[in-house]
Amino acid sequence: MIPSIFARQPLALRKTAIVLIVALVLMWFDSKNSDWFKPIRNTSHAAMQPIYELSLLPSYAKHWVSGSLQSKEALRRENIQLKSQLIHAQAKLQQQDYILAQNARLQGILSTTEPEQFDLTLAQVIGTDTNLLRQIVMLNKGAQDGVQVGQTVIDEKGILGQIINVYPNTSRLLLITDEQQSVAVTVKRTGQRAIVTGKGIPTSLSLDYVFKTSDVRVGDELVSSGLGGRIPAGYRVGRVAHVKDGQADNFRSIEVTPAANFIDNAYVLILQDKRATSNDIVFDER
Repeated sequence: MIPSIFARQPLALRKTAIVLIVALVLMWFDSKNSDWFKPIRNTSHAAMQPIYELSLLPSYAKHWVSGSLQSKEALRRENIQLKSQLIHAQAKLQQQDYILAQNARLQGILSTTEPEQFDLTLAQVIGTDTNLLRQIVMLNKGAQDGVQVGQTVIDEKGILGQIINVYPNTSRLLLITDEQQSVAVTVKRTGQRAIVTGKGIPTSLSLDYVFKTSDVRVGDELVSSGLGGRIPAGYRVGRVAHVKDGQADNFRSIEVTPAANFIDNAYVLILQDKRATSNDIVFDER
C-alpha cells in the first residue's frame, strides 16, 4: 500500500525523500561511530574551501576599499600638515636669514674706518622720493642730528651720494646714480682723473671724458679724488666693468659698476665734518 502511494508522488518529491532517508541513515551510522565517515568528511570540507573563500570576497573587498580610503585620507591630512609645517619653517628661516644679513651689514657699516676729519652718523633709509625718475631716498636723520646740506653719505662699500635737503628729523639723499649727479674720481691704478656720472639706474655708472689713448682697463678701481671739494677724497666709487672705443669722437665709452649698495641700502653713514659748527647748519624746508 505504502509503496504504491510513494510511487504515485512526483519524481522530484520522491528524489528528495530518498535523499532524506539516506541522510538519516548516514547520520545514524555516524552517531554510532564517527570515525567511519571521517575521510569523507575531510574530503568534503576540503572541496568546500574554495566556495567559502569566494563567499568572503565581497567582505574582503569592502574592508580593503574602506581601509584604502582611510589610508589615502590619512596620508592626505598628513601631507597637508607637513606642508604647513614646512611653510612655517621656511618663513622663520627667511626671517632669520634677513636678521643675520642685517646684522652683518650693520657690523660692516660700523666697522668702517673713521677719518679724523669726520664723525660718522648712522642713519636708516626710510623711504624713496615721490619722483620715481630721480634717485633720491629719505633718511631718518635731520637738522637735530647735525645733518647738513652737502654732506657725503656712504655705506660699508663706498659712496652713496650727498644730502640735498635737511628737515628737523629727516633729510633727502641724492644718490650718485642719479643722472644729474657726478663725482670726481681717480683711477687707483694709474692716478688718472675723470668724472663718474649717474645713468638713472642703481646698477651702473658712466666714466666720462676718458680719451682713447688713456690707460683704463676693466677691473680698475675708482676712488673719489676730492676735486672741487664736494666729496671727500679716498672713498670707493666703483669698478670699471666695460670699455668700448667710440667711432664718433676721441673719448671712450666706459661702464662702471658702483661700489656701494644702491638696491638694499637700509643703513648708511653720514660724514659730518668735525670742524663744522652749529652755525653752519643749512636748514632747507623745500
